[in-house]
Amino acid sequence: MLDVSRALKNPGQVFPFEAEIEIAPMEVLSDPVHFVDVRAEGEYLCPGDNRISVKAEVSAQADTRCSRCLEPVRVAVRATVDAVYDRQPDPDDPDLYSFEASTIELTDAVRDALLLELPMRNLCSEDCRGLCPVCGINLNKGTCTCQEGAEVINPFSALKDYVLKDEEV
Repeated sequence: MLDVSRALKNPGQVFPFEAEIEIAPMEVLSDPVHFVDVRAEGEYLCPGDNRISVKAEVSAQADTRCSRCLEPVRVAVRATVDAVYDRQPDPDDPDLYSFEASTIELTDAVRDALLLELPMRNLCSEDCRGLCPVCGINLNKGTCTCQEGAEVINPFSALKDYVLKDEEV
């Protein structure tokens, strides 16, 4: 919670702030994500129309899992928050956040900004070998023999015959 009463009483004046924010664990595209050590540093002001404008730099650590091997991984995330709070937000304007009295809750705006900055794929290391598609063993920790000498079957296996035969397709 951020007390913005000074800004409401002094429109146009900029007030700096620092905050630590708690964000509940969530699921993003079927992967668990938990933001920890979330810190916001910035400024807020009331432009004179009973709205509050907040601009901040946010840093956090995202605990999630590797996209290849599903092992836990921690990713550093930085984001910029540029949010507007209104006492009576327009339901057709998703960029407005609501507030009551003289306090605003930064959690939703910070969470939204951090989610937009999450990498599409989180890897435990660049050379992660992932999981065996047959038995599911983590290939970074061990090897399997389930694919030795076996023909790989996938949706495009039927096209292999056309390519191997020297015929026009």
